[in-house]
Amino acid sequence: MSKNEPISDFHKSLQTLAKKLTKEEYSLVAGTMFQLHAGMTFGYKKVFDPQLLPDIEFIWRIHHGNKIKKKAEVIRLRVITGGKNAPGKDG
Repeated sequence: MSKNEPISDFHKSLQTLAKKLTKEEYSLVAGTMFQLHAGMTFGYKKVFDPQLLPDIEFIWRIHHGNKIKKKAEVIRLRVITGGKNAPGKDG
């Protein structure tokens, strides 16, 4: 892929995966895409299998809601001096 080539749907898909997945997940999906390109059928008919699209949709519906929407957020805390535990105060 050179810088002058237009970005294909395949490359856009890889970019989306790279942004959303961990390295291990990305490797699994990209490796599977490579296997498909090389001719693996994964149990579907070789030329056209109408069951593939419903399976894709079904898996999306089952697993989409399970993703973590917000993983973590770092917040900064300020130390405020004073109050009943302030140094120099006799309790």
